[in-house]
Parts: sequence; C-alpha cells; structure tokens
Amino acid sequence: MSGDGDPASPAGGLTTATCRSVAELSPEPAALRRTALGAECVGGRSDVDGCRMSGASTECTCVRQTDTRRTPVPPAETARHAGNRSSPATSSVDRDARVRRFRRDGGVVTMGRPAAAGAALLLLTVLGTGVTGSRVRLVHNGYTGLVVGVDEDVDILQCQDIIRNLKTLLTGASDYLYTATQRRAYFGDVTVVVPSSWPRSCTGSAAPEPATTESLVSADLRVSGLRHPVHGAAPWTHQSGLCGRPGHFIQFAADYVASGETHRFGDQGRVLVHEWAKYRWGVFEETGYAGDRLYPSFHRASAERWTPTGCSNRPVSGVVTPSGCREASNDCTFAPFRNGSNVNVTSSIMSLQALDQVRHFCNATTHDRTAPTKHNLLCGERSVWEVMETHEDFLLRNNPPNASLAPPPPAFRVVKASADRLFLLLESSATMRHQERWDFVSNSLRKFVNWDVPTGVQVGIGHFGVIYRTDRNLTAVPDSRVGRGELANLPPIADDVTEDKKSWRAAVDGALAALGDRAAGTTLVWVTGNQPNSRSQPTYGDVQYIIGTLKERKVRLVLVFYPSATPGLARAATETGGEVITVDDVRQGDQTSISVFQALADAYLLALERYSSDRSRLRVRLEERQFVGDGRQARGSFLVDSTLGVNTTMTVLYHDRSDIGYVKLKRPGGEMEPVYTYPDSTNHLQYVKIDTVHGQWEYEIDNLAPSHSSVFVQVTSSPASTAGTVRAQVWTNADRAGQVNTTTQPLAVYASVMQASAPVMDAEVWATLTRPNGEETRVQLLDNGLAEPDVLRGDGVYSRYVTGLGSAPDGSEVLLTLRLTVGGAGGRVVTGRRLQPAPRAVPVDGSPPCCGSSVGEVTSVPVSDLRREVAGGTVRVVLPPPGRDLLPPSRVTDLRSLVDPTKQTITFNWTAPGDDLDRPNTKVERYEVRYSESRDQLRDHYSDCMGVPTWSEPEPAGAASSATVGVRTFDTLLFFGIRGVDAAGNAAPVSNLVAVVVPAPPPTPSPPPPTGTTSPVQPTAPPFDNRLLLIVLLCVAGVIVLCVLLVMYYFLLYKRRKPAPDEGLQGYVNTVAMTTELSRESTPVKVPFDHEREGFSTPTAQEISSQRWAAPDILQSPRGAPVPAAGGPGLGLGRAGRARYNSYQTPYVEDMAYDGRSLGSTPPGGSVASLASAGRPRPDMTDSPWGRGADGRARLATSGESWGRPGELAGRLDSPGEPWTRGGASPGSLGSQSSRADMSCGDLGLPSPARPGDRRRRNVTQV
Repeated sequence: MSGDGDPASPAGGLTTATCRSVAELSPEPAALRRTALGAECVGGRSDVDGCRMSGASTECTCVRQTDTRRTPVPPAETARHAGNRSSPATSSVDRDARVRRFRRDGGVVTMGRPAAAGAALLLLTVLGTGVTGSRVRLVHNGYTGLVVGVDEDVDILQCQDIIRNLKTLLTGASDYLYTATQRRAYFGDVTVVVPSSWPRSCTGSAAPEPATTESLVSADLRVSGLRHPVHGAAPWTHQSGLCGRPGHFIQFAADYVASGETHRFGDQGRVLVHEWAKYRWGVFEETGYAGDRLYPSFHRASAERWTPTGCSNRPVSGVVTPSGCREASNDCTFAPFRNGSNVNVTSSIMSLQALDQVRHFCNATTHDRTAPTKHNLLCGERSVWEVMETHEDFLLRNNPPNASLAPPPPAFRVVKASADRLFLLLESSATMRHQERWDFVSNSLRKFVNWDVPTGVQVGIGHFGVIYRTDRNLTAVPDSRVGRGELANLPPIADDVTEDKKSWRAAVDGALAALGDRAAGTTLVWVTGNQPNSRSQPTYGDVQYIIGTLKERKVRLVLVFYPSATPGLARAATETGGEVITVDDVRQGDQTSISVFQALADAYLLALERYSSDRSRLRVRLEERQFVGDGRQARGSFLVDSTLGVNTTMTVLYHDRSDIGYVKLKRPGGEMEPVYTYPDSTNHLQYVKIDTVHGQWEYEIDNLAPSHSSVFVQVTSSPASTAGTVRAQVWTNADRAGQVNTTTQPLAVYASVMQASAPVMDAEVWATLTRPNGEETRVQLLDNGLAEPDVLRGDGVYSRYVTGLGSAPDGSEVLLTLRLTVGGAGGRVVTGRRLQPAPRAVPVDGSPPCCGSSVGEVTSVPVSDLRREVAGGTVRVVLPPPGRDLLPPSRVTDLRSLVDPTKQTITFNWTAPGDDLDRPNTKVERYEVRYSESRDQLRDHYSDCMGVPTWSEPEPAGAASSATVGVRTFDTLLFFGIRGVDAAGNAAPVSNLVAVVVPAPPPTPSPPPPTGTTSPVQPTAPPFDNRLLLIVLLCVAGVIVLCVLLVMYYFLLYKRRKPAPDEGLQGYVNTVAMTTELSRESTPVKVPFDHEREGFSTPTAQEISSQRWAAPDILQSPRGAPVPAAGGPGLGLGRAGRARYNSYQTPYVEDMAYDGRSLGSTPPGGSVASLASAGRPRPDMTDSPWGRGADGRARLATSGESWGRPGELAGRLDSPGEPWTRGGASPGSLGSQSSRADMSCGDLGLPSPARPGDRRRRNVTQV
C-alpha cells in the first residue's frame, strides 16, 4: 500500500494485514506503517517536564498521551490516517506498546524514529488551553479542584434551593460516575462559588470564605439565571474542540437545579455524567438526529434492514415517532422503551442514559463502529472507553479500580466571589534600557490602567533587577481619570543591571510579599525577557522554586516575554495554570514600532480577560487600525450600536507627538468637524471623548508620521445596560507555552461570538495573523458544523485551519500576532428553537435531543451592522521546511447518497474540500472514489478496493458538489467512500462511509395461465428485452419509409420531366390551345407523342402551313370543317395515328365530336402539330353516329391532300386487333382524294356538336 493511505498506529513499527479487494483476495499482505501520535513523559521531575532523571542518565521514559492540555492528539481519526485504522483485534496490543524511549538533547526532547522518505504527514492537534482554565485532577480515583460557579443574575430567592440541590445532584452524579468508570473515578471535593451579593442566610450559619483561585469564569460547572435559547434549562457542554479535547464548561439554568426536575430528562446525576464525559474526556454523543445530514437517526444494518443510530451492548426495543415514519427518510426519532423489554441493555451512557439500567460506556467489545454517530466520525470509530484510556486520568492504568463498592460522598465548600486581583511585575535591567523598551513597557502599563481596567479591579505594580521594589500595592482602580493616573507612577529609566545579575527568585518573592495575605487567587503578570541570542536563563532549581512557591500561595503566573523569550521559564507559567505571551521587538527604521506599545498593552488586557471573574464589565473594542506614515490622511469609521455608548473613547497612539496634526469626527447624519484631543499621562497617546450617539461615525486624522513610523487608532465603549452586548473571544490550538509546530499539526484558530450565552449566527468573522515585518495572513472563520475543525453549526463558535504561512529552514519559528474582526450585516442572535428547547442528552420523554451537526431550526433577531475588534495575543509557529507540500486536502465528512430505482443510479452529494486543509480559494486535484461490499475492507484497505472510474470535476472549497453514477449490482449492500488528492499526491483521510442498496428492476410480467387448468407452471424463458424489439421495429420502419420516398422520387422526377432540348422529337409534349364550350377561353392541353414509336417523320418547313386549326373551330363549327389550303398539312395522326389519353388525362381524339373544322397546333421547335398514341383497342362503333365505311371502319377524309404525306391516307381508326402496315394505303382506304375531299359531317351522318348528349366528348379539359 502507498504511504498516502497508511494508518497511523500508536505502537510504531510495522504490522501486516491482509488486503482484500471486491473481486478477489490480494496474494500479497500489505504493510501498514504505524507512527507515534505524540508523547508525554511521566514519573518524577526533571529539567524536562515530567521526565525521570536517573543519575547522569540523559534518557527518560515517555508514553503516548492525548491529554488536551499537554500533548498533541490527532484530529477526528486519531488512530487512522487517510481512512485506515487498526482492527479491534490489535487495539489491546497497541495500548500495551505505547512506551517509547526519548533522548534529551540540549534541553529539547526529541523522539528517535527511523527516517521514512516520502512518508505522509500525520496530522495532530496540540490541545492548548483555549479558554479553559480547569484545575481538576484525578488523584486516587477522586476528582479534586472541581468548581461550580453561580452567576450574579440568579434569583437570590432561589439561593438555598440551589445550594441544597447542587449537593444532591453532585452526590448522585458521583455515585453514577463511579459505576460508569468501573470504580475508577468519583467527585472528591467540590467548591461552590456564589455571588458576593448573596447574604449569609443563603450559605448557612457559617459565613463563606472569599474565593481565591475560584471564579465563575474558571468554573467547570456554571449555574446561569437565564435559560439557554437552544438547550433550555437542561445541562449542556460548551465544546468546540476535536476528539480528546476537553470542553470549556458545563452550564445549566438555576431553574433546573432548584426544581430538581426529572420528568423530562431523567435522573439529574445521569444527565450530568453524560455531559461530564464530553467536558472531561472530549468524547461525543453516540446517537442520531432526525434530519441531520451527518448523523442520521437511522442507518442501514443490512440490505433489508434499517436500525436506529446508537451504541448498545444489546438490541434496543422502542417506538419510531412520528407514527408511520419511514426509517429511510431520516425524519424519524427512535424512543427506547423504559419498561422491562430493555432490561439487559446496559450501555451506552452517551446514547441511552435515559434508561435506568444503562450504567456503562461502550468499550471496544460493545462499540458499534458502523453507526454514523458524531463520536465515530470525530474519534476515528474508537469507542468511548478507548478515548478515555488515552486521557491522563486512566493512561497506563492510572487510577486502577478501587476496592470499595461505593465511593465516599463529595466534600463541599462554599465561597464568595472576590474582586479580580492583578499584579504586574516588570523587569528593570540593562536589556530594557536599550532603545525605547522601558519607555514602552512603563507607558503601555499606564495606558492599560487608565483606559482598559474596569473600575474596582485591584492592581499592584513592582519591578526588579538585582533586587525587587514595589511601586504600587494592591489598589482598587478608581473611576476617575486622575485617580487612575496616579496608580502607574514608575521610574523614568530602567536599572543598569546585566542579564546575568538578574534574580528571578527575588522577583517572585518580592511580588508575593507585596501581595501578602491577598496573594491567593491573584494573577501575576510578569514582563521579562532576554536580549536576542542571549543564553541567560534560570536554572532548573530556580524554575522548581518558582513553581512550588506560586502553587503554595495559589497564584497564577502569566509570562509576557519581551523583547525575546527566556529559556526554561515558560514551564513556570504552564504548571501554575497560566500561559505565555510573546511580544516581538519590531523595529521601524531607527526606532521601535508603535505596534509594540499596543501589543504590550494588549498582553495585559488579555491576561485580565482570560481570568476575570466578570467579563461583562470589560470594555468593547469597536475599531483598531494602524496607519503607516505615507503622507496621507488616516481615515476610517466605527459603529456604536444600541447596546453600547457608555464612555466611548477614541485613542490615537503615536511614537512622537509631532506624528499627528488635526483630528476630525463626523457623527451620524452630521458633518466632518475638528475635535479637541486630550493629552494623557501616557507619553504616546491622545484621546477624544465620543458622545452617546448610536450609529456610524467617521474620523479623519492628519497623519504626519514619517515613512518609517505609523499611527494607531483605537475606539472602545462600555455596555449601555446589564442586558449585555455581543462579545467575542479568540484562541488557538497552541499549547500553554503559546507554540504550534506546523510540521506535525496545522494551526487552528477559534472564535466565540455570543450575547450573554446566546450564540450569534451568520456573522462575518475574520482572523488576521501579522508577522513582525507587517506581512498579514487573513482568513475567514466558519461556523459550518462539518466536524473538522468546526463541530457544531449555530453554537456561536467559528473556526478554521490556517495554512499557507510559508516555510523556514532548520525548523525555525515565526511569531504571529493574532487579531479578530467580527462584522457583517447578516448576523443573528439566537433567541430560541422553533420546536421546544432540547438538551444535549437524550430526553426520557422521547422528544428529539439536540444537537448533531447543527442546532437545528431556531428563532433569531438580527444584529444590525455588527462590528467588534479583539486582540488575541501572539502565537509562535514552527514552520515546515521549504520545497515540500506536507498538508493533504481536508476530509469530506458529509457524503450522502440518493438512489433512483427507476434509472438504477446513485446521486452523491458532499461539500467540496479544499487543498491544504480547506485553505480558502483552493480545490483538490482529483477525487478518489472507491466502494466495497465489506465496510471493514473499505475502511482499512481503501486503496485496494474497487474504484469509480469517472467522477465530477473538483470545485472550490465549500461548494456544494454532486455526482451521479450508474449501478448494475442490485439488491446488494455497497459501501462508498471519497477522498481528495492534491497535486503533490497527498491524499486526504477517507470520508464518512455511506451504505447504498440499489433495488433490482421489476421483471417483465408473464401472461397468466388459462383459467381452469391444473397443469403445472412451466418454466418460462428469460424476459425479452423490449429495448431490442424497439430497435428492430425502428429499423424496419426506416427501411419502409426509405422505399416509399424512392418510389415517389422516381415518379415525380423521371415520369413527369420534360425532355431536354437536345433529345430531338423523342418524347416531347405539344401544347394545344383549346377552349371549352362554356368559357370559350383557350386552355392549353399537353399531348405527348412518341415520334420514334409511331414512325413519324419530321415534316419540312415548307410542309408547314401558316394556317392552323383551332380547337374552337372543331368544337363549335355546326357544319363541316374548313378545308386547308393546298399543300397545307391537316391534323396529322401519322400512319398509325390513334389518339389516346396522355399523362394529363386529355380525352382521346376518337371521343371528340368532329364538326368539320380544323384542329391546329404549334409544335415546339418547329415540329409538326400532331396527336399520336400507341395502338389501343377501340370500342365497338358499329352503332356510332359517326358511321362506318364498307370495310366497317370509320374514316376521316381531307380535301386536297392526305394527312401525313401527299396522296396518303392521313389516318384511320382501326378495329381492335387489325394489323397496320407502314408505308402504303391500307386495305379499304378511300379511292380518290376528291371523294375524301367532298366528305362532310352531314354526309357521314354525324350529329350536331351542340347536342346535349355529346357534351362530355367536346369538353376536352374535363379530366
């Protein structure tokens, strides 16, 4: 198998598995390459976190680890890459073989591994803190440090019920958790933080102690006074990370706790354990949702059977709602029976916690890997227990089962919320004396105290070099601007102390001494750093001392490294629950950029926001822009919405006062006018007070900064009421040290946009990452619920992988400053569900739970012209080496199918993936689509399965795509998968697998047997293919039509055409002008004549007389015919001159009544006028009024000369069968010309032409 599709195994090395295609078994076993998923050292302490040191040995034993706060785990398919995974049979072997040997080189832990050329990149996700600050630890099977926070908006009248029922709830949950984890975990101690406004009567006889490190923001469980618009009062987990990453918090309404309600959701302890599993271990629901495109409520178990989506150790009995719903429609909900029919169903809590007898999570034996659940998709089809065993709670058999059958009850402690305390410790050394460093450090602190700290927060300040000095003890920040300015009085210049003389221990001891008994719960913000390339760093003993001292005094450390990081000190922040922020020393020309000043102030503010007990008091940033000095005015705008407007201020930051001139403002509906700017005790700031006018404001600043400098504009405002405003937060998947290694994982950015606890949907959220040189990477974050990385649409969390950051040789890193912009006119605040609110857990009353890939149909109100700016601190990114494309395309997670039985086709729909993990405006090079009758084979050996040869062309990332394929395999369960491949050959993980069955077309019905017969049914021939019969009939019809056309063509073209002029007299047609008796108008009559057949000789020109006979003379003359002049021809009939009907149906000559007149014609081309025809039988004319001669023949005579040639009989009408002799007179001809000339109609006894009985013979045009 190729490296693109090889699965990743935690065991390392190579294992073999037999690959089987749809058609046959492969003769060769395929090698599946296994790679480690990350590591964590365990054991004693060392200068490497968690590494066991043994004498002079530099090796330590480390283990595979997926704890969200310490080590990387893979996204979604952790145990597989490119759609492959190890079989369940090898899972236990892999778990027992996770120990690896690491080597410590210069303080950096590296893992020894064999080099593999062209090996595919295994994507990992370092699970950073995000916005989580939990200090819960599992020690000897008991969780310690669990915090429950009660919000200020909770009704004080419910205080006693809430505290009492919280104890009942958590005690029941602890017992249930103990059973569910096989006696390996329970809740040991719980601290409940109540609002400071609650009286003593709420907490009992003893007055509660003040909180130290506990607060509502850092609480694991939150009790809110408001119901969630989607989940209602029931518990729900704010969970944005991938598999194995913990949630942010669990929240439920005060009504849920105070009432003790169990009717709809079941036992409250069971519901809490369901949510605890997601919050603590990063697992997901194992159920389906009606109408969900990723996690359907039913799925195919076989070609004939559908089954509810879920996980259980036994089949579950229940009812499908609504009544009559078809399981294949994905509109049904399965409600399990709560009676004795499911008494043997004991798992899974993530699917059926509503059943009283369910007490366990699904494990490797009971887990249904084929069910399209959220947990299977995101966790690589591993069971819940398999994911839990990778957490530090149970890793390597940590916290083995307890011998006791029941856990001890939790120990409860109630404390009151206390004011936020912040102590800023600044380094004052020779490093800070360089350039404007001390100036920026001290004045940025003044800016933070004057403008960013809410009133009432306690702030203390100190600085250190060789010794420590306190500049301001903890003091509550006043509301007045003058009082704030007096807090941050710092020395004007830093101490002249070299780096090797700095005392880190003295700095911490001095700060703790200044805090005194108020140290517990304080956040210590320590600004320190080294010169670039400096080797000065604290010793291992120094770091251990700092960690121990801070933990003992319950102080959280936030490190702000400036101008560069101090090696070894970061661990002190991560071990005490803090984090690391790095500010780069950016130079513009010969001076430090004003952006450094702003970054330092944002670092202080970020520390306050992360650990503040009440974020609702923090100011909201509406505008933040940097304008480079280019000689142009700095222009911009900001929006003050209806939820803001209190103490709105615009501050202008600059390097020197001469960098700005006038400042103008344009209020909504007004004109641009100059305004007065107030000076500040900060040397680099001027500010403008903004009136409380809601709407769009514009500003213009005369930017006089030189080209190597810039001007910074910032607008902030406070909420107008306690109802709250829209707030945003931003974080990354970096570890607590603020680092992401993009050679082993992608950088992911997350943002939360909320109004109180209500999510904001459809906002435009952009993350901007800026390098020290000013180069920006801007990417739009998405709330699409496609599972990687966004796990739920509509929850107010927007996320995306950020790629395309470039490369760097030798694993060097780049420092990126993160900033978030929220805007757009389409934002909506969710106010409720169109149906009733639904919990995340399965309700016991059979109502649909929430939520799969989306919160469903909700009600909302628009947010007009939303605009927020949020500082996200910095992140250090290790870039990949140049020249290699290591990132595959993103995974397709929403592959769906629709079968058309009539056409025997399958239409597939999915969202188009992008290259480099859904990088914007990219698309994959091609798709690789395969299928198999075995789901395990398609999952484990994707490259060996049958492929679909033709597929639709790739579309840009995020586009709705579809493809239709024809199938000739009927009534067979087939599994299909798809993955994208980029131009470098990197293949994405295999998509979710879809099961398809195409029904066979109905057979052609055979005729029924005769009634009354008892003969057995005879075998019938296979049904005839009607399509073949149709083809034959069409061919026959075509031949017939062609023959008809040929016949018509022959008669029309060859039988009616005129002879060409060069054909002589053969076959020409004379035109005779004749008039009828009624109209007396000349009518042309065409009479064909075959000269050659009749033996007619062409007369000469002299034989043709100018006198002509006309048809009117023949038809209308009453007596006789005019006698042609001598030498003039008469009506020539030739020697055998018989007249007949021609093709134009002209009457025969013998049917005409001759009245003695001449019939003349003008032959074409000077030919002789004649009527000629072949011999035909003549009717018996014995009784004809024409009369006959002595020989019985009727004769016509002319005067003067014969017809044809002089002296010959011009023509005669022969009796039938009488031979005709050419060249001479026939027997019985008239004896002399005179006798012929004297003949007349009267002599022959011919009737008058005007007699009525002869009209038909005279009308020659009547055809």
